[in-house]
Amino acid sequence: MKNLRIFLAAPLFVLGCGESPSEIPAPQPAPTAACAEPLDLTFGTAESRTNVTGLSVAVDAACNIVLAGTTQGPIDFGGGLVGTADAPFAFVAKLDAGGKHLWSRALPLGATFEGKDVLAVDGEGSILLAGSLRADVDLGGGPLGGQYVRANHPFLLRLDANGNHLASRRLPGNLPDDVDYSGGFARVVEGVAFDAEGNFVITGRFVGDLDFGGVTLTSVPQAWDPAFINYKPDVFVARYDAQGGLVWAKKFGGDAMESPAGLDVTPGGDTVLVYTQLSLPEAAGEPQGLYVKKFSPSGDVVWSKLFAESILAGFGGSVATTDDGGVVFGGEGELVFNGIGTYSPAFVGRIDSKGEPVLGASITGDATAMVAAVAPDDNGGIRAVGWFEDTLLLHGKTMAGSKGGLDGFDVHLEWDDAANTVTTFGAAADDLALAMARSKDGARVIAGVEGPLVHLDESFSPYSQGTRIFLRRHE
Repeated sequence: MKNLRIFLAAPLFVLGCGESPSEIPAPQPAPTAACAEPLDLTFGTAESRTNVTGLSVAVDAACNIVLAGTTQGPIDFGGGLVGTADAPFAFVAKLDAGGKHLWSRALPLGATFEGKDVLAVDGEGSILLAGSLRADVDLGGGPLGGQYVRANHPFLLRLDANGNHLASRRLPGNLPDDVDYSGGFARVVEGVAFDAEGNFVITGRFVGDLDFGGVTLTSVPQAWDPAFINYKPDVFVARYDAQGGLVWAKKFGGDAMESPAGLDVTPGGDTVLVYTQLSLPEAAGEPQGLYVKKFSPSGDVVWSKLFAESILAGFGGSVATTDDGGVVFGGEGELVFNGIGTYSPAFVGRIDSKGEPVLGASITGDATAMVAAVAPDDNGGIRAVGWFEDTLLLHGKTMAGSKGGLDGFDVHLEWDDAANTVTTFGAAADDLALAMARSKDGARVIAGVEGPLVHLDESFSPYSQGTRIFLRRHE
């Protein structure tokens, strides 16, 4: 136990020439920083249709909040309506630390956010957005061009702290001409992150050719059903300098489907990538399992860890680095830490700076549970948000019950299971926590959607939509 020092403060008096003694008042407690005060905001209406995929949040050094996503129906973030009711549109909005509107804008129709974590903010407050194009659009720097007959094209958009256009680019490429398939192929950026110097990294999935700016990677389309309805994607990761120039790009994949959970950058500038390899036993490429790979700024592999028999579902999944270079990650699927435990059907895990497991946990619901975003806790634990149905359990222990439909959760996992805590939120309709960002003092901003959910095929999928967007800040 640390020794405690107790100081008794006596009134101080200052004497000046010809002056009477004047008492200096005792210091008052410092006010709570705005970036740590609770926040509870909603945007949109019951008629809004907000995609569960692509809703992302970030916090800058001044504790301003940046929110991005895809919705349908005009929406007001405090500065007037943006967007249209005609079709889904991508948006980005910035609020100050107290939730007051600073600026907001809708992107042109044809640009959407289809990845999981499409937003990052650098130390100067400039913003990076990553999405998908289905038409030739102008994001502020002129038309980006492109042919969109058989595949969409990823885009990168840089804005300054005031929302003004800095740079935009399309990652071009299409399918080989000999692929006999006329459907659309998704090439999606699933995660973006800045390092301390303003360089940035991206990851995602793709088929066909993709030009990252001087390096073209190819994922040979292979059907994973006999009717040629779907093709397996490969995983990409690329690093750019602060001016947007490509530093390196890499591809990972075998003869089956690969899916990235996301990536982050360590305080030392290394990139950490997490993805699932679903190879068949006889397939070429890497063995099946969950991979965590760390790359130096120059693209060299620092280390690569395979958690065999582990799998992370394509929807959901989150990655965050710790101050000491470790990693926390989570999602839906199964995580096997040999010698420690097996965690499913939703899980979180923490590994140290060398990739060795240190903490894992199962998060389950009676009907369903999903981990959507994770963050490290300063004491070695894990923070995780997501949603569940009926009853929420940690390691099989009942922690909370739903108020109806799907409810959001905010879980704090400690080394000692007895110290684990859970906060839930929701009403009779659905509430899904989808994204989380940490401010400089450790406070967390959580973004999600309210229900009732609207499904494309009567079941939950990446194409499901909520109504209003909520934004909450917790310590």
